[in-house]
Amino acid sequence: MKFLALIAALSTFAVGVSATAIPSTPFVCENEKVLSTYTIGKNNEVEAQVVSCSNLPGLASRSVAQKRQTNVCGNTCNTNCFTPSGGGPNPYDCQVISDALLYDNQNIGTLFNITVGTPIYMQYASCETFFVNQATYNETYCRNDWSSVVEYVAFNCQSQQNAHGGNCVASDQSWFIQVQAT
Repeated sequence: MKFLALIAALSTFAVGVSATAIPSTPFVCENEKVLSTYTIGKNNEVEAQVVSCSNLPGLASRSVAQKRQTNVCGNTCNTNCFTPSGGGPNPYDCQVISDALLYDNQNIGTLFNITVGTPIYMQYASCETFFVNQATYNETYCRNDWSSVVEYVAFNCQSQQNAHGGNCVASDQSWFIQVQAT
């Protein structure tokens, strides 16, 4: 089971969200199933996976009839650092993930889809990050925004801040990004 750290830009606009609030503690994917694996970045050095977790917040209240595509690219999020200090990722390992997201942003495209119930997980060396869609509908997000969140959390949620990684949660709780040590 991977312990994933959250960082994300939060949405201030979303209708019909029935997600559960994310506490400022790390989310851990239970009964993780890898649905697909691929690599990203100029040198394909970052491993990415689409996963399924049995304990996704708000998953039980989702209805297939409520699914729709919503673009949350450019939305802001609120950062939470996980306390106490110790055990955070090497921020320079997280920088490799951030750079890989920017590379794919320029060479594949800005937008990517986050479907309901299938978080996207990325890992390089000591750093891991994931994006969880908690809404009742599929969402579209920007690679460059995810890159910014990863970089910000990695460098600002370290032992100097009495932290060990953190997350960024949309104000409407529809999604979050987590960043932490592997």
